[in-house]
Amino acid sequence: MAAKYVRSVIKVFGKPPFLPLEEHSRKAVLAARKLAEALEAYFSGDPETVERLSIELNGIEQEADYIKQQIRAGLSSSVKTPVDPKLLLDFLSEQDCIVNGARNAVYWMKLREYGTSEEREKEGVGGAPLLPSEIKKGFLELVAKVEETVKVYHTLIEKLYKLVSTSFSKPQLKATFALVPEIDRLEHEVDVIESRLMKLIFREQETLRGSGVRHLTELVELIGDLADKAVSAADALQTMVIRR
Repeated sequence: MAAKYVRSVIKVFGKPPFLPLEEHSRKAVLAARKLAEALEAYFSGDPETVERLSIELNGIEQEADYIKQQIRAGLSSSVKTPVDPKLLLDFLSEQDCIVNGARNAVYWMKLREYGTSEEREKEGVGGAPLLPSEIKKGFLELVAKVEETVKVYHTLIEKLYKLVSTSFSKPQLKATFALVPEIDRLEHEVDVIESRLMKLIFREQETLRGSGVRHLTELVELIGDLADKAVSAADALQTMVIRR
């Protein structure tokens, strides 16, 4: 009976050497990286690179969806799992939002262009509004902190398979969830950067005009939301394990 149970757990939680949930989390890390690259290209006036990365993100999302479907398919009533399947799916949905959020942020940034200093020198006063360097720097700082948050979150997920293999031993539980406060701390730092960046954007509202302010503030929220989803997924993971 015990051997059958172990086989069932491995079937759902992972096929060595990778765990499906961990592999899905890897897609979240990759999506956050592509978002950072796309944002840098966006502010460098490189729409071709932004478009390429947008296509790559769509592919990453499709891969994440496939993994998600495989996990769901493995949660049949005949398979025993060490946790509540519903809570596992709740956790998976929160993690999936990180990938979706990165794709949505890149799509949103493509809806409006901003001029570069080089273009302004050629075109004179006209053309797309310029973004102050302080705003660009704020966005790059924001996406870097978001990416860091997602990476630390992924480290938490990497520990999940060991947690299952040790039957949720107390020492392993403590070691695993010691990362949660760090994820919370990073998410708070993201919030601080968001707040500062919002103030910078509104300070430039005459230059950016209403549509520019609306576009940039929404982009701030879309990027920052990835850190929020990492925290939500970490909380859902804790709930899933605690209620096992």
